[in-house]
Amino acid sequence: MKQKLIISVLCVLALAACTGKQNKNGDAAKNADTESVAGNKNAAGNAQFAENKCLTPIFLLANSDGSKFILKNNEATDNNVPDSLKTYKYILYNGKYYNVDFKGVQQGNKDADNGRDTPYNFDNCHGWLFAMQSGKLLNKPKDEYDMFWDKPLLVDEAFKAGTNLLKIKKFIADDNPGDISDMKAKFEKQYGKKAIKFKLDALVGDYKYFVMQFETVDNKALGAIALVSADGKAIVKDFPSDWDEISTWREGDEGEFFGFDIDFATIENGRLTLYTYSASEEGETRNSYVVEGNEIVQGSVSNYFYHAPD
Repeated sequence: MKQKLIISVLCVLALAACTGKQNKNGDAAKNADTESVAGNKNAAGNAQFAENKCLTPIFLLANSDGSKFILKNNEATDNNVPDSLKTYKYILYNGKYYNVDFKGVQQGNKDADNGRDTPYNFDNCHGWLFAMQSGKLLNKPKDEYDMFWDKPLLVDEAFKAGTNLLKIKKFIADDNPGDISDMKAKFEKQYGKKAIKFKLDALVGDYKYFVMQFETVDNKALGAIALVSADGKAIVKDFPSDWDEISTWREGDEGEFFGFDIDFATIENGRLTLYTYSASEEGETRNSYVVEGNEIVQGSVSNYFYHAPD
């Protein structure tokens, strides 16, 4: 019993090691983020994995060509490997599953490790190592400086078997997503404020994903995201913040709300889950958000990757 308890604690430490600083001001990630990875909060996100009988997914740092992946943990040794880590069999990247094997501990190079979560520093990191059974994710590098910067999601067999991946179409700056003026007017009426930014960012299955920012009033800024179904029903999440011309929601955002990019979306046990990416000057945050009824709530997956510039 004592041994199982020790393993359980070590597993929590391993998972929590993925989290760190979050967006604004480079502060350590909000307690809720760290606790969510440890399984203490965000009941909606925890429930979806419990019902699916799968382990909580983990975003991982990849090496330069996307053939190896690490869960950083300075306490990792060959003698304290959590049994749960051996249960993860796949990474999910760009809508596809790839087989991986758990390789044990990567010792890294403590003296050379600069603390950054980048492919350049990968070999210096200490932690739990996974590797592709075959191939690599960056097959055709453009030059010697072309690195794999994405963060694949580590999952187990139960996740793969019980999850439906939704088709996503992202709109870039030059795309014309069609007339969205009526939808903008609808949200302006709902919030009672003028939208100074209103963007159809992506199509997620049958949903339209909007990112919007409203005019600042009394130094109070408001950003919001919304999922709008085919029948026009909107599910929103607000991101209020004190206005700052340099960093309002993220470090260095210059007061512009960017929301987050959706890496991929799933249906798990009837729940729509968004796996998201957002960047700041010092790093990137990967979060999951779960649609619960009429709300978008924080899920159980939250990882921060630090890569401040030299």
